[in-house]
Amino acid sequence: MSYLENKKILLTGACGGFGTEFTRQLLEKGAHLILADIDRDVILSREVPKGVSGDVIYAAGADLSTFEGCKTLFEQVMKNVGTPDIVINNAGMLTYGKFHETPPESFYKLMQVNSIAPMHLTSLFAKDMVNQRKGHFVFLSSVAGFIPTAYETTYSVSKFAVRSFGMALRKELKEYGIPVTNIYPFWADTNILNSPSYGSVRAKRVPSLFVDPPETVVSDAIKGIEKKKMHVYPGKFPRITWWANKIWPIIGAQPVQKKP
Repeated sequence: MSYLENKKILLTGACGGFGTEFTRQLLEKGAHLILADIDRDVILSREVPKGVSGDVIYAAGADLSTFEGCKTLFEQVMKNVGTPDIVINNAGMLTYGKFHETPPESFYKLMQVNSIAPMHLTSLFAKDMVNQRKGHFVFLSSVAGFIPTAYETTYSVSKFAVRSFGMALRKELKEYGIPVTNIYPFWADTNILNSPSYGSVRAKRVPSLFVDPPETVVSDAIKGIEKKKMHVYPGKFPRITWWANKIWPIIGAQPVQKKP
């Protein structure tokens, strides 16, 4: 039996590229999914794959860019399905451009969604998990979470934060039998590649050689979750870049071009 079978799993960012793929593959594993995104109607409009052993037990709409949105999601989940067995913090956003040309309100929002919201949700759900001595937290970091990446500077900062949070949290929760898993994708073929560019440069399309399909990233991520690993490097390049960075620290850069 899969580790994920019959588990109640909260998945944030359920309607994005990774979220859609996580939904499909987790249902195939027999999980009971609690899907969350900013627009509940979009979740409800999506057809659940046929022939799978899992099911969607609840759909929640919440804006994780706000304090109240995180609190609302927690309250909805606890009221309707109770404490999840696993929380997958998948929701995220990205902006491109030179940092000094980026509007402050955009990087405030990005840090909230990518870093503060996972911390807030963890603080809320961890209490019951600790009391029950069971649970599992999963965080979507990034290769940009260990290689500082120019022209997506705030995104990189947010993913460094998620990485270090997950690592520190794992040590705290170990005594309660609650694992923590960090996942580090490289570029993946999802809509996040079409994120907005601010200022005088815009992001260029990454060469297809360096772009992993979301189904591969999620499949590798799920294998790591099942094994309760701390660090998961899904796809072709994350593990290579991790070891290369250990040998000689790298500063990366999102390919950009000047705006016409």
